[in-house]
Amino acid sequence: MTEKSGGSSKSGGSSTGDQWLDDYVPYLLYRASNKMNARIANRLKATKINLSQWRVISVLRSYGTLSMSEIVDHSLMEQPTVSRIVTQLCDDGIVTRTTSEVDSRVMEITLTQTGDDLFAAIYPAALRHQDIALSGISKKDLSFLAEILAKIERNIEP
Repeated sequence: MTEKSGGSSKSGGSSTGDQWLDDYVPYLLYRASNKMNARIANRLKATKINLSQWRVISVLRSYGTLSMSEIVDHSLMEQPTVSRIVTQLCDDGIVTRTTSEVDSRVMEITLTQTGDDLFAAIYPAALRHQDIALSGISKKDLSFLAEILAKIERNIEP
């Protein structure tokens, strides 16, 4: 990384900037993620679901039946947001909510056949968008990137 000055000019501002964000990893990750999400969000409009709903559907497809707190953990969304999304998806017949047999205080959320079909309709487009974004990056580099991102996540977990 290059060293950049975080200070400002003597006049109290910076007329040219110091480009410190060019090497600031959280900013770079945010930009890349936002651009990838924007691409898939356009595709989702045709299915009448939004990016947050897609995240919940994807988490359920990936991990199977989950409690609300498990969806929160996997989706990295706030509990009230997940609750609202699950309610809407339930109303639309995309997921079902059932009381856990293990703990009656816990609701288990499962994709319905409609949810599976919806996922199957969007998944190829999601993979195409990913392939476009990762074009020209070797499998070795992608594997290394995945390792680095996992390590970053472990480093910042409480």
